[in-house]
Amino acid sequence: MADKKDLQNTTQSILTEEQEALLDLYIQSLDSFREELRASEKIQVEIETQHLKKILRT
Repeated sequence: MADKKDLQNTTQSILTEEQEALLDLYIQSLDSFREELRASEKIQVEIETQHLKKILRT
């Protein structure tokens, strides 16, 4: 019964296993890029905040 279910899942799959693995790597890469972008935005906001504080002090 499990073999029949596995066969149905594989026949309904659009991508091959290799393509699935490549897609997973691509998604991981995008997630990593997004996290780095968020971190850089936070740093940029902190830099701008410090700059504005410095301007307001003078």
